[in-house]
Amino acid sequence: MSEAEDPAARRAFLARVVAELIAVRRARLLSMLVLAIAMLVTGLGAAVQAQGDHIDAVLLFSAFGLIMIGIVCALGAIVAWTRLNRDPLDSVAEARPARARAPRTRNAGMAVALGFVVLGIVFAALLWSQTPVLAGAVIIACALLACLGPIWAGELSAADDRLAVILDSDDDLAARFSTFTPLWLYEAMDPAADGNGPLEAE
Repeated sequence: MSEAEDPAARRAFLARVVAELIAVRRARLLSMLVLAIAMLVTGLGAAVQAQGDHIDAVLLFSAFGLIMIGIVCALGAIVAWTRLNRDPLDSVAEARPARARAPRTRNAGMAVALGFVVLGIVFAALLWSQTPVLAGAVIIACALLACLGPIWAGELSAADDRLAVILDSDDDLAARFSTFTPLWLYEAMDPAADGNGPLEAE
């Protein structure tokens, strides 16, 4: 019996897709919150630094832009929050969600974090002599951005366990999931359909 014809294999594959969808929703919400805070901190740092003996118009304009970006990210977090509780089965009914391109292991997440830390140190060193307040804000912002890698890695690596907990706590969702079979699942499980195999990323 091929994997496409095996109900257990289909159920396991569907569980992975749904689990990743839930993990991506959570990671996206946390990421937007982190980005919002990082941009607001940097923008406020630039605004404070611009208020000296001579008002720096360039810094003020930069502060305005960063604060606006922070507000947009905060609005994005609100949108992500509204999507967090949407029924995951309804979301995958029509088509298979794209596989997230993000760190999936602790080491990969730490590599992303280290990259942001190094970036923050470099920018802070360049800015410190001229704009120490902004340099401090950049350090804080990069420290916050360093959390993005571990956030995505943690959410995606724990996706299967989180789905199991959700199904155990939601009998209605568990009952629907046991019989739920979207049309795209058969094609996704067929290795001959795209030559990649059932569990490869699109």
